[in-house]
Amino acid sequence: MKNLSIHQDPFYTLKRIGLVSGLVLLFLFSLNWLQLYFGKFASRLGNVPKVVAGFLHLDLSLMPKILEQLLVSLALGISGLILAILLSFILAAMAAENTAFSARLSAFLKGFTAVIRAIPSMVWILMVVASIGFGNTGALLGIIILMTGFLTKAFTEAFESDGKQRVEALRACGARWINIVIQGVASSVLPSLLTWITIGLESSITISISLGVLGISGIGALLNKQIMKFYYPGISTVILVIFLTMILVEFCTIRLKRRLHAR
Repeated sequence: MKNLSIHQDPFYTLKRIGLVSGLVLLFLFSLNWLQLYFGKFASRLGNVPKVVAGFLHLDLSLMPKILEQLLVSLALGISGLILAILLSFILAAMAAENTAFSARLSAFLKGFTAVIRAIPSMVWILMVVASIGFGNTGALLGIIILMTGFLTKAFTEAFESDGKQRVEALRACGARWINIVIQGVASSVLPSLLTWITIGLESSITISISLGVLGISGIGALLNKQIMKFYYPGISTVILVIFLTMILVEFCTIRLKRRLHAR
């Protein structure tokens, strides 16, 4: 028997060398285009121990203010999520192919929410700040926009996964559209919807904190102030609280998802 080569293409090795060479050239071109100053980076490495030592200290006197702003961020995240859930449920019911009023409306809503997801969150945040200004109102609106784009897509896919047979049977019985959506489709895919909501909870709180880093509101705004002052103990304290909070939120969402799947 003849030995069969794994690679039948005689130019396989040449193509592989060409691919690797192209990636290397692209990497070198990118480095040159970025105009990185490695000399300046190396000259400032001596400042690293001093900066790290500054971060090792905590300022517990900031805890009352940190906890107050943390509650603001949590309230914004939860409120924005609840409002986004209500809006997303309605949009998803009109966008899903099995529950939509028409194919054109379904395509329009899917395209509309795709645009929301496609535009970077930073752009939405800047638009909100430019329109409304800094504060809790702007933060809440930003969370609603971002979470609506995410949840509408998730809810739509959950509705469509139920198929059209149940919807057609209910329509044949003369059921109203709202009854078809809630009692027919939503009740059937409820575990999937609740799973997406638990995922959205973590994302909503993360967005709330990120909005604050831009100076809008919440604990992120407090962190931004500490960064602007280069007050390392304050920065470390705020980051530690955020880290512990996100661990707690992650733990709670995991427990919720396990209970949902257990049912």
